[in-house]
Amino acid sequence: MPVRAVAAGVRRRPEESLEPAMTVIAAAPGSSRGLPSWERLSAAALDFVVLAIPQAIVAAFIVRKPWGRLIDFLEAHSKAKNLAHNATFISLSNRADTAFFHFLLIAEALTAIYLIGMYLGTGSTLGKLALGLRITRVDGSPMSPRDAVLRSLVFWVPLLLSGIGIGIWIWLVEYVGGTLVILFRPDRRGFEDLLGRTIVVRRQDRGRPLSELLPGRTVQVPPERPPVPGPGGGGYLPGWGPPPVPTPDAGNGAEDPE
Repeated sequence: MPVRAVAAGVRRRPEESLEPAMTVIAAAPGSSRGLPSWERLSAAALDFVVLAIPQAIVAAFIVRKPWGRLIDFLEAHSKAKNLAHNATFISLSNRADTAFFHFLLIAEALTAIYLIGMYLGTGSTLGKLALGLRITRVDGSPMSPRDAVLRSLVFWVPLLLSGIGIGIWIWLVEYVGGTLVILFRPDRRGFEDLLGRTIVVRRQDRGRPLSELLPGRTVQVPPERPPVPGPGGGGYLPGWGPPPVPTPDAGNGAEDPE
């Protein structure tokens, strides 16, 4: 029989694997204290105050004067009839509406710049930073510019729609409905998270994917050291056989036995 026909190694048993064994453990119930819910609602209230201050300053410069003139005119002509056809009233109303629309545009810009800048710069907002919260993608990685823009839409688009009369209803859905969604969803994700594919986590959980933070999920942990060879394995690690038998050099002039 030719020596070349000798197998170069020992066949591995089917149940053995080259990959190291992974240990599957249940996520510790108190390790991350669950995903934040009330904390992020408190952070949202802080962010509302942060944005309300510059918006109030803008309103004082843009809206106060035209609306003050309109209110003074209405008080002076409280007993007048058919004000809708009064030229002065129409002019003051148009100026007040224009000023309010300009205020909405600036308020939208301030909100978008604040949120997108904070998302990309710190992965959070001032309110969330104060309460130790961070925003990441569902896989634990930082937000991309696209994620930041999509997540911010929920907060500043309703301001624009306020000018056409439906903003109040969108605000109710956003804040009341969004609060209920955050409180009752297991992953504590609101409308903004669903749109931006993000999650809000505590600072110590930053970088962990959502699959590890949900209660009752299991996590695969790689072994810290190679497995110990079992009995009957010939002293070799599972999945590895004895060293291969060297093949004789074909050019050394040796002839194959017949």
